[in-house]
Amino acid sequence: MATSEAKQQATAWLKSTTVGFLGCGNMAQAMIRGFVQSDLVPAKNFIVSATSESSKNFKICQDIGARCTTSNAEVAKAAIVFIAVKPHLVRSVLAECEFAADALLISVAAGVKLEVLTEVARTKKMVRTMPSTASRVQQGVTVFAYEKGQLTAVEQAGVELLMDSLGFSRYVPESLIEPVSSVSGSGIAFMYMGIEAMADGGVKAGIPRALAYELAAQTMKGAAAMVQETGQHPGALKDAVCSPGGSTIAGVHALEKSGYRASLMDAVEATFTRVKQLG
Repeated sequence: MATSEAKQQATAWLKSTTVGFLGCGNMAQAMIRGFVQSDLVPAKNFIVSATSESSKNFKICQDIGARCTTSNAEVAKAAIVFIAVKPHLVRSVLAECEFAADALLISVAAGVKLEVLTEVARTKKMVRTMPSTASRVQQGVTVFAYEKGQLTAVEQAGVELLMDSLGFSRYVPESLIEPVSSVSGSGIAFMYMGIEAMADGGVKAGIPRALAYELAAQTMKGAAAMVQETGQHPGALKDAVCSPGGSTIAGVHALEKSGYRASLMDAVEATFTRVKQLG
């Protein structure tokens, strides 16, 4: 945990330094929006690379207020550089970049380990992170790892501030990055599917679709808040809703028959298996 003095210095640093993004896909856009909305990094401080000036992502990042280029080498001149390209492109993109000796690199590439990143980028100042797309609305889940002793106190504080600004964040051992990404990084897609399915059920029961989406989304948000704020086991919270012989337990029974919990566990396991293959 960074000291208050280090955080003060890091806050001033982030306000004045250039932050680069190699790649400007959905995750990069979500993170940039989160940083800007949190007032941590001004939009004008960002420089972002895209494959083409005519690409949709190029235009989106320009609209956010970032400077955009098709040159990865230009982005590599920034003081902080996020590696936000697809995992299979990491080696080739980093190979064409020459980073400053004191540059801080932060990777969001799934499955690519710190050992590989530091070797290809030729620097030890490397942070590996796994955010979620809810970073766009500062409700993301982000875990990060780096080799102890390679970052200054101010750099560590800067990383903490950046990740905290996107929502919930935690420093974890690198060995947990893949498992965590399977739950929070990919898991948000599973939650969207749950909202969609609940809303479809509501529509089938006669609820207008727009209202059904609002009800399903708020219900999931409320359930998450109950788990986080009460500290009770999810099973106990579920039991509290299930009256004997009531409608909720009938619905729970239907979910159990369809393998609801096993399906979610299988989805996390499949994601974990796949993300290990990406590096």
